[in-house]
Amino acid sequence: MVMAEQSIKYDVSKLAMPDDCRTMMARAKQRGLQDVYAAVFKRYCQLVGNANDDPSDPLVRDFFETLAAYEQLLTEKNGSTTVASRTRQKIANKGVHQSLIEWTRGKTETNGFALLVDARLSEFTGEYLVTKYADRFPADVVHSRATAS
Repeated sequence: MVMAEQSIKYDVSKLAMPDDCRTMMARAKQRGLQDVYAAVFKRYCQLVGNANDDPSDPLVRDFFETLAAYEQLLTEKNGSTTVASRTRQKIANKGVHQSLIEWTRGKTETNGFALLVDARLSEFTGEYLVTKYADRFPADVVHSRATAS
């Protein structure tokens, strides 16, 4: 449960649909309730991740939480619903694991990384997932993330 200004209580675990979270995030932002916004943002990402869960691979769920965070920030930045279509296309073509390897090996940081880090949401970056699931990635990929952090 999140406590906000003036003892307003929000139990974010009661939010069951991503659209409900978006509505609550907009209202929290309008009222300047940053702590509520942050808690609902994380709940939103969890719900989107759960909707894309692969019971045999928790990396997939975690990646879709990351993608939800990125797309939500893009939506807020652009003022209208924004889908990360190139990211989704790469995932459809190469899969989550291989896409993370290629992004991490890239010479420049991705737009998603920059946007998420600037919003202080580094736990939603692909690079974070590489370190979280280090045993699943080649050593050079994990090492490049460890030295870049």
